[in-house]
Amino acid sequence: MEKNNRVSNRQLQALIITTSIGVGILSLPSSVADIMGNTGWLAILLGGLAILPFIYIMNKLGEMYRGKIFYDYGKEVVGNIIFKIFSSIYLIYFLVLLAFIVRVFGEVIKAFLLDNTPLEVIIFTMLLATSYIGRSNIEAISRMALIILPIIIIITIVFILFSIPTLDFTNLLPVFQINIKDIPRGMSTVFFSYVGFEIILIALAYIEDSENALKCSFNGIFYTTIIYLVTFLITIGQLGIHELKKQIWPSLSIMSEVELPGFFIENIDGMLMAAWVLIVFATMGPAIYTGGVILSSLFDTKKHDFFVLPMIPIIMGLSLIPESLSQVYSTMGNIVKYLAIFSIVIAPTTIFIVALFKERKSL
Repeated sequence: MEKNNRVSNRQLQALIITTSIGVGILSLPSSVADIMGNTGWLAILLGGLAILPFIYIMNKLGEMYRGKIFYDYGKEVVGNIIFKIFSSIYLIYFLVLLAFIVRVFGEVIKAFLLDNTPLEVIIFTMLLATSYIGRSNIEAISRMALIILPIIIIITIVFILFSIPTLDFTNLLPVFQINIKDIPRGMSTVFFSYVGFEIILIALAYIEDSENALKCSFNGIFYTTIIYLVTFLITIGQLGIHELKKQIWPSLSIMSEVELPGFFIENIDGMLMAAWVLIVFATMGPAIYTGGVILSSLFDTKKHDFFVLPMIPIIMGLSLIPESLSQVYSTMGNIVKYLAIFSIVIAPTTIFIVALFKERKSL
């Protein structure tokens, strides 16, 4: 571990928020509403709570193997050969995740901003820009997250302020009409929107104040949940349940209709979209960085940076495989969900259980 490569608790918290909130927030309200209707807010709350045990496990692993990243101490716990299989699955996960994010990003930019620009150009440009931060160290990435976090806060505040006058709170009714059978499906959809926080498997090795790391990790998920809740409540209050279900990106549809009083600034939606580009950048940066770190671990090299650029054509190729946006969400989205279950739930839990068993056995 590099001695000068450190992450503060505020940076860790910002890192969790910025990596989780990206393209997922665009489709989350409609996806949850389609499954749970007006009670989609409950799935968001329960989904946030469901993340907490795995945050706890990742933090405990960070305490047990202080100063080491997950992709290093995992070899010690389950053996080099088995963990290389784990790492390979993680690598596939991050490649497909990046392909999914950048494809949705490209589709959004083409639909709302650059309708005459080829999709391939948008995707390649974003991957090239993201590779710059991906070749940096975790301290630079966490600093970037801390800079971009206020942008997320500002967008959320603007979203709330200019939506309140046109909100119809009766659209939220009935509030407690819950079908128990729909809750697991709703939670699984929400769980996918929190993907990205697993960057802490690396960041915890460089944390300055390890005693408060768990608290900051929980806070990161808490604030992310609040942002998701606000987005859902505003979109359903603005559009109504039936219209919300029809929308692919309901929050962007609302943003495109925002007008400032007095009309002293035109194209406010363009400004919000530009800010959203930075948010997606903050989501993709840690993911492509992690991909480089995994390759570095697989090939036992000291640096990860020269693995980042070769990943670009692979990610771009994967992103262009789906023929339509519906295939992106139905096929690629489902693949990411299954890989995320392994990467967030199965692998860390398995490593944690084996590590506890070895620790007790050595006493």
